[in-house]
Amino acid sequence: MSNTVNPRDKEPGARPSSDDIVRLAGDLDNETIAEVMATGATFADVEQAVMWAIGNAETLAKSGHALSGLSAAVYDILISDPAFVPLDERERGT
Repeated sequence: MSNTVNPRDKEPGARPSSDDIVRLAGDLDNETIAEVMATGATFADVEQAVMWAIGNAETLAKSGHALSGLSAAVYDILISDPAFVPLDERERGT
């Protein structure tokens, strides 16, 4: 049995654990993880911020998924961390 949490199993409004944040955003330093958790963002907020930060911002904006509130705060934290690597770059190994 796996210890991996499926994001779709999260209750609406659930706050992510540090492990959840790493699963969503990749390897971040502990300070960045703590900053994300300190925002009080929900799992969905973090998920949306990561989607914007990995380069899907234009697509999301066109579909009416504006970045605001806690998602925007998490986005700002992610993109200011040099350890954050967008998914496409992680997949290429750069």
